[in-house]
Amino acid sequence: MRVKERLVYSLKHYFFNIILIWGAILIYRFSPYYSSFLSSETQKTLLYLGLLYTVIGFFMYIILPLDKIPQSKGHIIYSSTKRVIKDSIFYLKNYSKIPDLKKPKFEKHEKTSFLFLLVKIFFLPLMLNFFYGNYFSVKGQLPKLMSLGVGGLFTMSNFNFLLYPFLISLIFLVDTLYFCFGYSFEAGFLKNKVRSVEPTIFGWVVAIASYPPFNGLVSNYVSWYANDYALFSSNMITFIARILVIILLSIYLSATLALGTRCSNLTNRGIVCKGPYKYVRHPAYIGKNMAWWITLIPVFGVLSILSMLTWSLIYYFRAITEERHLIQDPDYQEYCKKVKYRFIPGVY
Repeated sequence: MRVKERLVYSLKHYFFNIILIWGAILIYRFSPYYSSFLSSETQKTLLYLGLLYTVIGFFMYIILPLDKIPQSKGHIIYSSTKRVIKDSIFYLKNYSKIPDLKKPKFEKHEKTSFLFLLVKIFFLPLMLNFFYGNYFSVKGQLPKLMSLGVGGLFTMSNFNFLLYPFLISLIFLVDTLYFCFGYSFEAGFLKNKVRSVEPTIFGWVVAIASYPPFNGLVSNYVSWYANDYALFSSNMITFIARILVIILLSIYLSATLALGTRCSNLTNRGIVCKGPYKYVRHPAYIGKNMAWWITLIPVFGVLSILSMLTWSLIYYFRAITEERHLIQDPDYQEYCKKVKYRFIPGVY
């Protein structure tokens, strides 16, 4: 391929990605929902990420050898959409004349590109927003903890009302940081290339039902009673409950750390068998849900139990739909043979 042709090929893939990235940033900055929901720090970070890709991506596409140039998702989406529209027009004109004419469709890798684009557009700003909320929470609590000294941290009262809130924020700070990275970057050397994306509407519905703005819609019908900072009948019981919550959320965090660069919802980016995944297939879901059930105890009642059962059922369906998606991967089939339990080792 001549230099000019190579340059045109490279820049074509680069510019289609740029259109997608800056189109998304414009949506975040000017749509009524995102402009009010996203913090200024999140908006700035999204802008910086866009600028980073604009600069680094340009040189990457120019410098890399032809066989190393990644086929951009922007170009895949453009070319496949163009082809399907063209084929659809032909199909509509000729389906009555040619009985065995096949319907136009997207190929598997094209569907994956479309769906992962939706995953990134939805989850990246969300995780960045969560990250900054946790960051400022940790930052605000740290001076109080530092002033107590090591000895003062481990009194029951200080644990309940100072160290525990700090640990909760720190756990979710690290968790959301990993997911921010996973949604931002995809590369072969990171071992997080997307193999497939959840293909069913039901799988998407139960996943996004747990996140804004959709969790707010669900809460209109199923109230939320769990509370990370719930108080029990005594300092001692509160202390014990909060120790258990930290242990369970540590299991949740260990699942995130095991995923590493592969962190993201609704995707298969390679099967992970280490950390808590050596023992159960859904450690994050069981850790988080059991923590919620503990914090529900002070407000136990018919409505709170029914509410928590509903939310736990949503997470159960998330686990089931994930397995139905992942089981198409031979690596996951082998993983299921080794790790037989979904949630609790030796039980289920």
